[in-house]
Amino acid sequence: MSTIDTQMLEPAYALPADVWSRIFSGFDEVFAGQENASIIVAVSGGSDSLALLLLAKNYLEKNYPACHLIAVTVDHQLRAESATEALDVAALCKQLGITHQILCWTGDKPSSGIASAARNARYDLLVQAAKQANATIILTGHTADDQVETYLMRREREGAFTGIAGEGRGLAAMARRTLLHKSIMLCRPLLSVWREELREFLRDNKIGWVDDPSNDNQAYERPRIRQLAKSLDKAPLFAVAHQAGFQRCADNQRVAALLNNKAETIRLFAGDSLFLPAGWCDQDQAIAPLALSYLLTAIGGQVFLPAIKDCAVLKLWLSQPLLTGKQRKTLHHCVIEKSRKGIMIRRERRNLPVITLQKGEQVLWDGRYNIHNEGAEPVTIAALSEKQLSAYLREWSVETGGGHQLLFDKVALLSAPAVLHNSDVIGLPVLSHLVPQAPLVTVKRTLACFDRVLSGYDFEVAAVVKALLTMPFNHNYR
Repeated sequence: MSTIDTQMLEPAYALPADVWSRIFSGFDEVFAGQENASIIVAVSGGSDSLALLLLAKNYLEKNYPACHLIAVTVDHQLRAESATEALDVAALCKQLGITHQILCWTGDKPSSGIASAARNARYDLLVQAAKQANATIILTGHTADDQVETYLMRREREGAFTGIAGEGRGLAAMARRTLLHKSIMLCRPLLSVWREELREFLRDNKIGWVDDPSNDNQAYERPRIRQLAKSLDKAPLFAVAHQAGFQRCADNQRVAALLNNKAETIRLFAGDSLFLPAGWCDQDQAIAPLALSYLLTAIGGQVFLPAIKDCAVLKLWLSQPLLTGKQRKTLHHCVIEKSRKGIMIRRERRNLPVITLQKGEQVLWDGRYNIHNEGAEPVTIAALSEKQLSAYLREWSVETGGGHQLLFDKVALLSAPAVLHNSDVIGLPVLSHLVPQAPLVTVKRTLACFDRVLSGYDFEVAAVVKALLTMPFNHNYR
């Protein structure tokens, strides 16, 4: 791909060769195979994103001239100056001949967790822009400084470690690639470049930038950590975060191997009931807690993994001798049942939502099912009572034993979404392989922990967990 040649740039673009090497390496990785693509670049007006814009423009012109670069500025509408700053970016893009658009985060803002909410809103708007442009790549200007700050924040949150595998997975900080909404790849090509190196590049080109005052507000976590990082040697911290990334990938590979189901000993019953054979934990006892954390998060419809320490306690309990015919524990919205045959993991029956969908409305139900009402009449999505479920199974002559017992777990069906119209049950989508379903109500299994934001560190383990949690019924979901 690219060769390091500062002569390809105007004299004002001069930077040390090692800086260009890191910049080009990041771009080479991102743009390989993108000969005729549209590329979204997120530009706030800060130094990092402006440098990214200019560098990406130059790189594409030299290497992929058929690519279309589109700059997108997200105005979070949290400061009075943000609208003017977005227009300043638009003016610069016009001068550079780069397509630009401004997207606004409208509506009420939360009173707490504003940074996380703003990030989610920003990603959603960038994905929206990407889909409209038929782009599959979004570039952001995260730098090595951001990586160190993220590492320090997560180290502070994690506290003391006890040596459990996967305990320090968050210390890996940001991955170079993150999959958004299962279709758009967010790429961070400048993660190996320091912020001051980018600012030197902007100064050489006489381009100013905006410093968001919230970046100095010590009431927020990142500005506080950023101030701390100024007094530290960042290079060793960056190296530790980089090594943590390798460790996270290695741990995930072990989880994937443990969950590999080539022998089909792990089985999914309709209704999100996962069976693990007796002795499953003993195959790799050290990594089993992390594997359990992924399974509980997926089956429980949660976004974040449970505390690995809690999963280690659960694993120890699973390994202990059975005192009665069956024993149960709850964790992370799941019921874990052990017997002599093995382990069954189900969604708890508590706190299941009841949602009415009008014509054309769509909802993510319990973090597990995307449900869309394409019909003309309103429907209600809710879990059934035992009485309702028994009546439904009798109505369709579906036995809970005999030939059907290997296809579904009746207990798990009580935490699955049913479709009701005027209190009548007109569908139980998880039984679509056995029973006709309500017309014009589409249901698709989703994993809240993976399908919205998926770190590049977790691609392999996500694929394995998805395979387990969608076999063999997902193709029947209409």
